[in-house]
Amino acid sequence: MYGSFQRIPYPTHKSPMDGDTAHRDLDWVYASQTDRIYVLRVGDFGVTRQQKLDVLQNVFWPALARWVISRQLILPGGTILGGWWRADMQGMMDWYRECLHMTARWEDAIIAHTDGIWRTALETSPWRDWPEFFLLLNEPVVDASGQPIRDAQGRIVYKDRDPTTDGMEDAFLDVWEAVANSRSLADFVDKRTVKDGDLLASRTRTTTDLCHDVTIRFAFFILYCAQSIPATKPAITLSFHLHPNKEDGHIQSVEGRKKENTHMQSIKKHLF
Repeated sequence: MYGSFQRIPYPTHKSPMDGDTAHRDLDWVYASQTDRIYVLRVGDFGVTRQQKLDVLQNVFWPALARWVISRQLILPGGTILGGWWRADMQGMMDWYRECLHMTARWEDAIIAHTDGIWRTALETSPWRDWPEFFLLLNEPVVDASGQPIRDAQGRIVYKDRDPTTDGMEDAFLDVWEAVANSRSLADFVDKRTVKDGDLLASRTRTTTDLCHDVTIRFAFFILYCAQSIPATKPAITLSFHLHPNKEDGHIQSVEGRKKENTHMQSIKKHLF
């Protein structure tokens, strides 16, 4: 089927989205329909889910990042115009849904809203290792009385949070919108990214790497996360506050970011 005509290359010189909207760019649509890995279902002719995620991570995300960086404008006073907008992530989730043959947003918004694709998109995106998302991806393991279980060293044991819980996609978008412009992604667009092939596969894990790791992540999260995040167990309810950008949420001053970094250093100093 796909060997009978010339494949259209992805137009990586521009964004997969139509300008600043969440609508898909037509040239990207045409190219994707000639890509057997993108179009075929998992299992058809040897196509795997990992191959599909590799295309999205190594082709779609870098192209979008280059476009976003190119549209940023830093004014003489240090104010940043442009950057990442909520529509960018919403549009990327639509690409994921189509590539993985899931229900599209325009077909059934209710199903799409609770399909949990935000987690897959995050774990294959430039932000996958950012600590601000830790409590969106994980929750403490609790005992019968609702108390967090700890390991032999007294550290809280975490497990994957259910990404399909109602409200989780909105909570993710709120946090993502708050932190997306807080660090440079220049390194991401300059090279192919390397990730764990299991994509943070579901597993129960403990905080065994660094004694203060979760505490630091929790401190970052408190600064940015605005709304309560639904837990998969009634005993846990998390509520935090955003540190919003100025004006419409897309404009952030360089001075403000410097103050924020100074505050972060102070937190780390006290935690360690």
